[in-house]
Amino acid sequence: MKDVSIIVLAWNNVTDVTNCITSIIQGTDISYQLIVVDNGSQDDTPRYLSELQKEWNRDDELLVITNQKNLGYAAGNNVALEYITGRYTLFLNQDIVIEPTSIDQLVAWMKEHSEYGAIAPQLQYPDGTIQLSCRQLPTPIKMLQNYLKGSWNDEKLFDHSQSQDCEQPMASAIMLPSDDIKQLGGFDDHPDYWLFFNDVDLSKQVFESGKKTYFLAESKMMHHHGASTRKLVKIKKLKYWHRGMIRYFSKWYCQLWWQKALLYLGAGLSFVGLFIRDLLRGLKSST
Repeated sequence: MKDVSIIVLAWNNVTDVTNCITSIIQGTDISYQLIVVDNGSQDDTPRYLSELQKEWNRDDELLVITNQKNLGYAAGNNVALEYITGRYTLFLNQDIVIEPTSIDQLVAWMKEHSEYGAIAPQLQYPDGTIQLSCRQLPTPIKMLQNYLKGSWNDEKLFDHSQSQDCEQPMASAIMLPSDDIKQLGGFDDHPDYWLFFNDVDLSKQVFESGKKTYFLAESKMMHHHGASTRKLVKIKKLKYWHRGMIRYFSKWYCQLWWQKALLYLGAGLSFVGLFIRDLLRGLKSST
């Protein structure tokens, strides 16, 4: 059995995919299985992956899966689940570049702490600045408080320079025991989780299973944050975000009709308010 199965979801950015895979090859000493899922790319990504397969001459396994269309983040990653052979499974965004031994450190820590259900590395911007990637799991009360103060800054309350337990890290780089992720069924791939809140839901599933999540600051990876979502126009991004939010709170907190009614009302007001905010910011920046 390999130490880890590494799943990279690729979509329309051959440069990022190339850099990510190259960093894995050059920076990982433990045994691994690399699964690359091409999520319906229309650029040179399929050609690069085809050439990679032809030239692969390493002891480590390589599997390339090609989706005929973009299934979204959750469903795209889930395609790889049935092929996992590693003891642990690491999900990586294509815009991640690992530092040498960072994956090895995650695996080593998890081997010593079987009571944990997930672990995440410290993410950094290309200039070396630490990315604020960990926050608390959202609850109705916390979200209401955020709207009232007009700020979503939970990640600023977390010391990203120190290794510690965390509730919800970004799924841009997150590792779980393979048995656990298979038992969970992977990400919830409901259509409303197409882009946003699927990582929040995964952390919630780990939490509800009775296990904890750890943030390992010593394991460092570079992340070009938002490289994929920047391709979306703002109103479409807002739409996907609110669909994900509604799905998350409907699933975990709002089962009664009046709770759902309040949720949809709040989501509608949020959408309109954030749209107007972005519109005013755009007008201000153009003057």
